[in-house]
Amino acid sequence: MKKITMITLSAAAMASFAFADEVRTTDGSVYVGTVTSLDADTVKLDSASSAEAITIKTSDIIVLNSTGSFSVRTKDGETLNGSISTLENSQAGTVLIGATAVALDDIDSSWTKPEDSPEAKAAAKKEYKTTVDAGLGITGQTGNTEAVNGNAFIESLTANDVNSLKLYAKYYYGKSKDPVTGDWTKSSDNLHVGFDFKSDFYDPFFWYTRTDLGFDRAANTKFFDTSAAGFGWNIIKEDNWKLSVRGGLSYRYEKYKDYMGTWAVGETHDSTNSLGLDFGLSHEYDWENSKIVTEITYTPAFEDFTGNYLITHETYFQHQMQDDPMLYFRVGVKNEYRSLMVNKDHLDTYYYASLVFSWK
Repeated sequence: MKKITMITLSAAAMASFAFADEVRTTDGSVYVGTVTSLDADTVKLDSASSAEAITIKTSDIIVLNSTGSFSVRTKDGETLNGSISTLENSQAGTVLIGATAVALDDIDSSWTKPEDSPEAKAAAKKEYKTTVDAGLGITGQTGNTEAVNGNAFIESLTANDVNSLKLYAKYYYGKSKDPVTGDWTKSSDNLHVGFDFKSDFYDPFFWYTRTDLGFDRAANTKFFDTSAAGFGWNIIKEDNWKLSVRGGLSYRYEKYKDYMGTWAVGETHDSTNSLGLDFGLSHEYDWENSKIVTEITYTPAFEDFTGNYLITHETYFQHQMQDDPMLYFRVGVKNEYRSLMVNKDHLDTYYYASLVFSWK
């Protein structure tokens, strides 16, 4: 019985080896596995001996045999279909695609599935996809200081490889307790609603336009609106890593409530109404189930670069919970610094933790 089993296993192993793809190189190396792609420069092969795909230069190949069915596009636009092989007496650097001989350096691309063809990939890049995130969070603090804070947001991103449109609404509310009087006072109460549109008209360069409007009751701001448009540069644009900078012109308007302030005699600060510049930095890095995002903007007014400006910053980390593709946990910090304010606190900082639901 043992002999029969050993013979059967040996035959199975020999059969699997016989039908595996094979690549031999000029230095005598032999690679066995499954060829996954082929172009003028490299051949990629999945092998049980390596956790990652093996990449082999086509200039080093003397034998290439694959039993799989490939579609191969040559540099002159011809498409060939069939398995890939070389013959012992074939010219060096030449392979057979089915029954047609092709020089390796004439191959532009290859694929095994229709959705991986250059035409399908180009169409997929133009196709718009929408992601909607909605989050809700509540945080509290006890001890020397008692406080409660809450936040809610909804944001959508509709994008393809060229254009992207982000819509959002974010609300922050908080109260803190005076340790002496025991009175609760409002520490934050603000709403941000807006959009951010970006178009890569000549990659890596793009143009953009954005608007952020809302109110901040804790800061006695009845209404604010910051709008801007300009151009930018995609420093890094990969599937899991993006970094860009941008600059343009801006318009800021802020309407304040009546107040008793400490402004100099004769000055009125009923509103801010100014043209200026707009600078921004955006960074996003994605892991398999997590991502970290940072957004920074600086908007100075032409009339007073050092005395009239707005700086915003937000950084958050988001992680998928229990392998659920719709449920995430987000923690972050948000800062807003306004140089002109009706109260003395120019900087607002919010720390938040939110449960996020995501739809695609």
